[in-house]
Amino acid sequence: MLVISAAALFGCDKEDDDSNQQSEKTTLLVQQTWKFESAGFDMASNGSIDLNLTAQTPTCLSDNTLTFTANGSGTMDEGATKCNTAAPQSTAFTWSFTTNETEMNINGNVIPGVNSGKFKIMTLSSTQLTLSKDTVVQSIPGAVVVSLKH
Repeated sequence: MLVISAAALFGCDKEDDDSNQQSEKTTLLVQQTWKFESAGFDMASNGSIDLNLTAQTPTCLSDNTLTFTANGSGTMDEGATKCNTAAPQSTAFTWSFTTNETEMNINGNVIPGVNSGKFKIMTLSSTQLTLSKDTVVQSIPGAVVVSLKH
């Protein structure tokens, strides 16, 4: 009887613990607000930046921040300067991991110059998030690469 009671007790605890745990990548993504670090264009879509766009990124975009929450929602904040003063200070978006957490879908125009959709996760660590999205810029196919930091 004691063995059965112990098994039932520990079995229930394990189920409760598992349902409350989030993946390591979710934990890394939601721990803090992300700030712009750099942007570039990868003409061959091979992970190597061919054209650094960081210096050309206006302050009204580079001061924006992204905050992801574990429930799949998020907020983009315009920062201290806005490109359009009539724009709202913050914009809600949704996100989800796909393809075994190697990609993520972001719904909402939160990364300037790149539409919503599927982004490849190039790096996700406690201090770095680098996303890549296939696109066409001035008739040139490639990938826009955006790096964010804490």
